[in-house]
Amino acid sequence: MGRPSVFFVSAAQIIANYASLAALTGQMRAAALRGEWDTLISIEQERSKLVATLKPLDAAAQLDEAALRSKDQLISEILAGDAEIHKLTQTWMSEFQLSRKSNLQELRLLREYGR
Repeated sequence: MGRPSVFFVSAAQIIANYASLAALTGQMRAAALRGEWDTLISIEQERSKLVATLKPLDAAAQLDEAALRSKDQLISEILAGDAEIHKLTQTWMSEFQLSRKSNLQELRLLREYGR
């Protein structure tokens, strides 16, 4: 029988990955603030790939207290950014829906009275 492979992930690698997630979240927030929705989606897809890569690495890592504090701080930063992005996208969606309703009403009026 072959020996099971041992997988070691350093605390520095884990913290670097969380820092990358925080940076991508910041880029997403900036894109949302500028109303650049395609850019936001593109960055979110990149971030999702990183999250998928990070999950098994994070589960295998053993972090000391300092690394855990850094990780917690980065997660808090990511969650705060996500909350702001959610708020910005919800505002945009509400505005979009109002605009859409207005456009539909205009079309109905044109069909009814525009003849």
